[in-house]
Amino acid sequence: MGGAHVQSTDADVLEPATHPTTSARVQAVVVCRDASANPLRTVGGITLLERLLRQLSELESVDFILLLKPIDLSLPPPSKRVRKDVVYQDTSGATVWEMLRHARAHLRDRFILVAADLLIDQRLLSWLTAQTTEVSLSPRIGDRPEAAAFLRAKSLDAPSLEAARIKVVEVASLPTYWDAMHGDVPFHLQRIRNDDDAEHGWQILLDYIQRRTQELPARYFDPFFENLIVRRLAPSAITANQVTLATTLLGFLVAALYATGWLRVGVLLAIFVEVLDGVDGKLARITRTTSKAGEYEHILDFFYENSWWLALGFFLSKDGSKFAWHAALLMVAFDLADNIVYSVADVKWHRSVDNATAFLSRFRLVAGRRNIYTWLFLPGFFLSIPGISFYLAVAWAGVTAAIHAAWCINEAIRPESHPASPVPYAEQSVPGAGRIPPDR
Repeated sequence: MGGAHVQSTDADVLEPATHPTTSARVQAVVVCRDASANPLRTVGGITLLERLLRQLSELESVDFILLLKPIDLSLPPPSKRVRKDVVYQDTSGATVWEMLRHARAHLRDRFILVAADLLIDQRLLSWLTAQTTEVSLSPRIGDRPEAAAFLRAKSLDAPSLEAARIKVVEVASLPTYWDAMHGDVPFHLQRIRNDDDAEHGWQILLDYIQRRTQELPARYFDPFFENLIVRRLAPSAITANQVTLATTLLGFLVAALYATGWLRVGVLLAIFVEVLDGVDGKLARITRTTSKAGEYEHILDFFYENSWWLALGFFLSKDGSKFAWHAALLMVAFDLADNIVYSVADVKWHRSVDNATAFLSRFRLVAGRRNIYTWLFLPGFFLSIPGISFYLAVAWAGVTAAIHAAWCINEAIRPESHPASPVPYAEQSVPGAGRIPPDR
C-alpha cells in the first residue's frame, strides 16, 4: 500500500525536536533546494525524487519522510511504490541548512538528510540510519560534503553546516565489497545537475546492478544487449515481472523447438532467452520495483531449463542416439544436485558457492550452467553434430556438480570455523544493508 501524501502548512507541526525517539527509528528529510536543482530529472527510468522516496521507504528504520521544498516549487505526489508516509512541507531559505533551520519545528531530534537531486547508494542510506553520532558524506577526499547526513536537531543552532563541525566521511574511502553482488561495487553519491550528469547517472546505475560473479557469456556477451533493452524498458510501463513471464514462455518455446528438431532456431532463441533472463532482474533493481514474485524466478528457470535437456534427449533418441534419453535424465539429476548444494551453502553457512573460495570464484566463469551449455550447443547444432555437443554438456554438468558437491562435503566435515564473507563497512554497520534477492 502506498504511503499517504500530505501537504503540510506552517501551522501543522509534525514532531518537535524535543519529541522522544527510539534509537531504532529515524525521520528521513528530503530537501528540494529550488527548481534549478531539478528533482524531477529522470535517471534510470524514474525521477530522482521518486527513486529517493522509494529507497527511503524500503528502510525499516525510517519512520516517515518529510519533504522540504520552496513554496513556489510544485511537485507530484509519490507513486504507490513509496510505502512510507510522505509529508510535503513548504519552507524558505537559500541553502539546505537554512531550509532545515526554518523547518526546525517539523524535525525530530535525530534524522537523516538527503538532497532530492542526489543519486545515492542504498547502502549509504542504510549506513546513515544506523549512526549514533552526527556525520555527513562527501564523494571523495577533498570534496565538499553533499547534503547527505545523519543529524541531530541541536546542530541547527549553528548558522551553517561548516560551523556545526560535523564529521565528514569520504564515500570513496569505504570498502566496496558487496556480498549480495559477489564482488566489489563502488559506492555512488552523485549530484545530478544537467543532462550530462543524468547520462553519467545511467552508467553508474547500470554498473551498480551488474553482478560481479558470472559465467563467460554473462560477463562478455550479455551486458551490452541487456543494458540496451533495460534503457528502453525502464521509462516504459513494462514491468520486470512481465519480462519474466515473456522469458519463461520463450524458454518453453525453446524446449518445443528442440523436441521437434528445430535445433538451430532453438539455440539462437535460447541465447535471446539468456539475455532476457538478465533483463528482468536489472530492470527491477534499476527502477526499484523488486517484488516477492521476482524472488521465485529461479524456480521457473529450473523448470524451463530442464525441459530443454529432456526435449533434446527426446529428439536425439528418436534420431537414433542410443543413450540420449539417459543423458538427459543425468543432466536433470546433475542440475538438481547442484541446486541442492547452493541451497545448503546459503541456508547452513550463509554463503554463495560462487565465491566461497578463490578457485570456485574463477571456476564460476566456465562452470556448467544453462548459458555455458547453450554456447556449447551452438557450434554443434550448426555443424550437424548435436549429439556430441549434448553429451559434452552433460559431462561438464557432471564435473561441475562433483566439484561443488566436494566443496560442500568438505565444509560439512571440517571443524566449525566458517569465516564470513567480507562485507563493506556499510553492511557491517547495518545487517543486510542494501541486500537484494537472488535474482531481483
